[in-house]
Amino acid sequence: MIESAAHPVFLDTSVLIDFLRGRHEAIRVIGALVVPPLSSEICRVELLQGLRESEHADAAALASLIEWIPVVEPISIRAGELGRRWRPSHSGIGAADLIIASTAELTGASFLTLDVRHFPMFKRLQPAY
Repeated sequence: MIESAAHPVFLDTSVLIDFLRGRHEAIRVIGALVVPPLSSEICRVELLQGLRESEHADAAALASLIEWIPVVEPISIRAGELGRRWRPSHSGIGAADLIIASTAELTGASFLTLDVRHFPMFKRLQPAY
């Protein structure tokens, strides 16, 4: 849950999809933000590859509001570290989740997702809504 709407927030793909599909909880959470949300370029790929034809314009509008973080060396290195730590006990975590987690971690922003089981590296992580 968001501690303060002015605190930086990192949005996972699940929240972005819910926003596009009109889920009230996602609209409320994103609408309450004071600063532009952050997200990974990996989330952008996941979002775009799953778009319905009718969602393209809304997705472009949403994308323009987000600060997209590229995958750079420190993110890749941290993702590898997270993978070595968590994949032995959580085989369902894929490379995309590791990159998203390392990006969110390195930004220091609050991480909002619905897919809590994919991100065991965040202690006390709860679904965004």
